[in-house]
Amino acid sequence: MRSRTLLLKVLKTLYVALGALLLAPHVLAQESHIVIFDVPGADTKPGDNNGTYPSGINAFGAVTGAYQDTNNVLHGFLRSPGGKFTRFEAPGANMSAYNGTNPSGINDLGEITGWYSDASGLNHGFVRDADGKFTTFDVTGVGGYGSFPIGINLMGAIVGYYTDSNYTFHSFLRKPNGKFVTLDGPDQCETNGSQGCYGSEVTAINIFGFSVGNYMDNSANMVQHGMIRQPEGTLVTFDVPGAGINYGQGTGCPGCSVGLNQWGAIAGIYNDSNSVSHGFLRSPDGKFTTFDAPGAGTGSYQGTGCYSDCPVSLNNWGAITGVYVDSNYVYHGYLRSPDGKIVTVDPPGSIFTFSVGINDSGTIAGSYADGNGVYHGFLQFQDE
Repeated sequence: MRSRTLLLKVLKTLYVALGALLLAPHVLAQESHIVIFDVPGADTKPGDNNGTYPSGINAFGAVTGAYQDTNNVLHGFLRSPGGKFTRFEAPGANMSAYNGTNPSGINDLGEITGWYSDASGLNHGFVRDADGKFTTFDVTGVGGYGSFPIGINLMGAIVGYYTDSNYTFHSFLRKPNGKFVTLDGPDQCETNGSQGCYGSEVTAINIFGFSVGNYMDNSANMVQHGMIRQPEGTLVTFDVPGAGINYGQGTGCPGCSVGLNQWGAIAGIYNDSNSVSHGFLRSPDGKFTTFDAPGAGTGSYQGTGCYSDCPVSLNNWGAITGVYVDSNYVYHGYLRSPDGKIVTVDPPGSIFTFSVGINDSGTIAGSYADGNGVYHGFLQFQDE
């Protein structure tokens, strides 16, 4: 506990020092190189979208995610900054096909959160500490599909979403002491996914306790809105200018994790009145900048982002990574530098690229599918 407290103090000091540096212009290197990896034991034979699926990267370059073995079982992994792999299972994980362990986030202490499915198909949350010890949990009031932790901060606070016994979606905060707080959006829809309602989800939390996500309202169109929970518990909602007001439109999208940095800046996706996706950056004082990746399609369900399950990541310098969908509905990764320049991120041979995270060194983590439909992990490093 003492060593954790000391490390937290050091990291907080570094964040404050970084804040001063942020006052000066900073542009990511224009040159980069990509490293491709497969977790040992991952199925790399042509099949059913099998392989390696990174889900998060921390400040030191450690990557977590899942891989699918030859029996189609999902397992967790940790890739160290030096490239060493540690494979793991959450206690009680169902080891049958298409079940198993699904890590979703990693903090700078090396703590990993995610979920696993049990023998009955119910999903439970877990935290794996840096020494490999697991703590499993269920959100208070959980039922239906179960608990889905997504983000974890340096203090060990976790955010995500869960369903109740009626399969209605709610968001949650698990405090470092293990207590739960429900974070539903104001007047959110109260039915379930089979009726088009995906309730609310909070997917990111920073060291100061700001939590961010989105929710669907209770109007006939169930429009998406952004949502911020301030550290003292106040909920603030927001809408990006130009966001549509019909079903499947608005600010955010189901399953789409937002980017949040330590200063309170937010990056994400909004969908306009033509159901075209665009990226946005919301400054800590609430000002919006919108953007589109070159090459992004302009038809319905195309654009910068997508209509569901597309993550966006934002580092402390203001660099953003995510995905865009071109006019042929092919997915590509992108990198938007702090000065607004956007470049495509596609590993060689990719037919589908999925960027999931960026750290303060500008290293991007993600996965891509090759021509055989096999997924591989990748890291894109910024060259000096």
